[in-house]
Amino acid sequence: MAIFANFRVNVRTGEIGGDSGDKVYLWAPGLLLTQFQSIEKSLQQVPGVQKVRRIALIPSERRHFELDTLLRHVSYPVLSVDGAGRIIAANLAAARAFGVNEGQVPGMQLQRFLPKLQLEELLRGLTAPRYGFPVLVRGKPFTLDWSPITLGDSSAGPASLAGAVLTLHAAAPDVDSPLEQTPPTPQVLWDLDARRACCLRLQQMAPLQAPLLISGERGCGKTTFLHAAYYLSPLAEGGKVYRCHGEALDVDGVTRLAELPRDTVVLIDDLELAPKDVQRQLAQSLLRTQFLPRLMVTITVFSTLLPALQQTFSGQHIPLPTLRAMRPSLERFVRLILSQVAHGEGVPVPGDVEVSEFDGVVDALKLSDWPTNFTGLTQQMESALAHMRARGGRVLAREDFPDMVSETNLPWREWGRGLTLAEQLEKVERSILEELLESLPPGQRSSRALARQLGISHTAVANKLRKHKLTVH
Repeated sequence: MAIFANFRVNVRTGEIGGDSGDKVYLWAPGLLLTQFQSIEKSLQQVPGVQKVRRIALIPSERRHFELDTLLRHVSYPVLSVDGAGRIIAANLAAARAFGVNEGQVPGMQLQRFLPKLQLEELLRGLTAPRYGFPVLVRGKPFTLDWSPITLGDSSAGPASLAGAVLTLHAAAPDVDSPLEQTPPTPQVLWDLDARRACCLRLQQMAPLQAPLLISGERGCGKTTFLHAAYYLSPLAEGGKVYRCHGEALDVDGVTRLAELPRDTVVLIDDLELAPKDVQRQLAQSLLRTQFLPRLMVTITVFSTLLPALQQTFSGQHIPLPTLRAMRPSLERFVRLILSQVAHGEGVPVPGDVEVSEFDGVVDALKLSDWPTNFTGLTQQMESALAHMRARGGRVLAREDFPDMVSETNLPWREWGRGLTLAEQLEKVERSILEELLESLPPGQRSSRALARQLGISHTAVANKLRKHKLTVH
């Protein structure tokens, strides 16, 4: 480098490589032939240097030009975006699809061209459709494939994502086959609280070929997860899908489904509603590996399936948590539901409401157990928004929930039969303390830790532990 400095040659960049990894490439833009001849002999005198020569392109430039030339000749749009949704690079086909010059595309926001794309959720990478995602670009239908770019070897969370590479393909024409249908509505999942583990598991299982089962109470989001599983499967690129409900299935229908091509995805909602002979036929077909397409189903209760089907799905089962099991995240769920509901109705969304104004609503909602989970909560928020509009308000308040009732999803009369109220309360109190103690790591089981979780004093917790003869370390 001192030689280049002495001859006043500006070296812009350099890299090490070659077939044996023993070559040094330096890029000196504007280097004249006479300058090269002047420094060539000096460079050859450096210990270890065996040969000095000029080349047209250093390896990274060659790779760049080769890739650029390759992408220019690709007939479908290809582009990359960063973690903020800005387009980093795009080929000529993408620029033509977007209706702008190729040089104008880098730096633009992707949502300028795909305004309905749920970009924030896609960039999270955990709950996003990957393959065959239907989009409209300037009124023309395309299917979008989304490939996240991860930082390092980890892809476990949003922080590991640096952006994504997108490819767009012209949407296939409508099908005429009676068994083949249009793909489901694209879904983006809310990976909050206990649902996050379900989202990660779905991301791992959806690309596999084995049958997939999603279970949960009514309104937990089984169908939402089912549709998301479809778009997380590479088979979604082909768009071959068949959808039905368990109660509409018969034995002949199972036989027809089993003969569909291997690149088809079969989605069945509420499989437990199918007659027993239909379940038996499906189980036999799966166990004998005679069911060719990819099967994804939902049920409410796993134990309602025939034992043969339980065996088939035992390793590919995702149980969804209830809403009442995720009370700490209720406010975030409420805001997501409000945004979703109000966006379609054009009503104000309380996204800028102070937490103090919102707490009264959330605290009251936390007392409910929602037998219908997200479905029930969504209906409740729709009703509250209508009440807010009727009174001319712009902020949701407790008065917008006039019929809010604290429903408990337990058979208290049967559960407490033969016990006095005091005995029932003591039993519940002891159960809560035991469960909280078990949930804490062994080294952190203390009355102070329990007090923080329960929101009461350390002394009160210590007294209750002594009363119930529970020990902490």
